[in-house]
Amino acid sequence: MFSGQLEEIVKRRRSIRKYKPIPPPEEWIEKILKATVWAPSPSNLQIVKYVRIKSSDIKGKLEKEMHKGKEKLLEKINATNDSKRVKRWIEVYYNRYSSFMFNAPVLFVAGIQKNKKGFYEKLKCMGLKTNYNKDSVFDISLGISICHFILMAESMGLGTCILTTPFIFIENINKLLCINDISFKCFITLGFADETPLPPEKSSISDLYLQI
Repeated sequence: MFSGQLEEIVKRRRSIRKYKPIPPPEEWIEKILKATVWAPSPSNLQIVKYVRIKSSDIKGKLEKEMHKGKEKLLEKINATNDSKRVKRWIEVYYNRYSSFMFNAPVLFVAGIQKNKKGFYEKLKCMGLKTNYNKDSVFDISLGISICHFILMAESMGLGTCILTTPFIFIENINKLLCINDISFKCFITLGFADETPLPPEKSSISDLYLQI
């Protein structure tokens, strides 16, 4: 019989940008990561990787790099005499959707393991071309894995937020983290929520569901 528990968790989840200073227990974090292991991936390659950023030194370098990237964007806008509205966008996306991650008790950066070879690569080695886009398929795997992450966290009373905007401001995250074998796609914050955002407007079923 269908249980409404999962439906309640899905509807309750919000993107949390304000956190209480107390970190979640380590065993909770491990439980969340164990949930991601069960996410499907092409040929069971298990290509999704999570890097937890604990070092205050690395966080400081990230924050400095992000600020430098923001200033570069603003300089380019000044050079082209673009509108003040664009400058406001940059400031909002930097302050509202990026820099708050450094105040989260737990910070991850997630991505895809490079040089993993599946069925597509086998065909390619045989000289057979297809319309298959390996990167798109692997990104889907990352999305499913992150879904496991955030829903398990929500079920445990923890808040999360997925951030892609920081990559606009960071020029070379692989070099900064000294990790070259992962293609990083997003940051994820984790902790006890210190806010209760209102539910955003969502599409109706008729807006996203087609039958042909």
